[in-house]
Amino acid sequence: MAVLACGALATDVVEVVRRLALPVDVHGVSAFDHLDPARLVADVDDRLERLSQRYQRVVVVYGDCGTGGRLDEVIARHPAVRPAGVHCYEWFAGNDFTRITAEQPGTYFLTDWLVRNWQVAVLHGLGLDRYPWLKDTYFRHLTHLLYLQQRSGLEREAEAIADYLGLPLEIRRTGTDPLEGVLVGLLVDGLRD
Repeated sequence: MAVLACGALATDVVEVVRRLALPVDVHGVSAFDHLDPARLVADVDDRLERLSQRYQRVVVVYGDCGTGGRLDEVIARHPAVRPAGVHCYEWFAGNDFTRITAEQPGTYFLTDWLVRNWQVAVLHGLGLDRYPWLKDTYFRHLTHLLYLQQRSGLEREAEAIADYLGLPLEIRRTGTDPLEGVLVGLLVDGLRD
């Protein structure tokens, strides 16, 4: 069995697979595909095409990620499944996600990957380094910054992002346990098949 993981989650997925001591191969797709959902769908389709020749089942660790259901259409054509959810923030927030978004709909979520890659993924990826006036267009409705932290050590960088956005920062140490809870059933069931 294989896992095809978003590059933003690959390190965390490898940690979960090792912790569970499962005989699963982990493959990745560039996290920067999120900047172009059509490319994300095409790249996942291409990787699944190749992985399907080697594995009977592939767990695709992606949310919908802005593809409008097109990712699920691709997955349905292959011996593949993915966890339920629109994006990975749901997985790291666990059962609190629905409550958080209901109580604070203006929440912007961060993970370790996004904090580490803020300059490239957000500032450059969204053109804010070239067109700084877009900042208000992209972020004006936000009221809260929630960092779902997998590992310590990036607090200063998260604070700098909060300062840039002019938002209060909340840090919740989630680790990878919530992600493990989302994946364990798919991984263990896949090994039984």
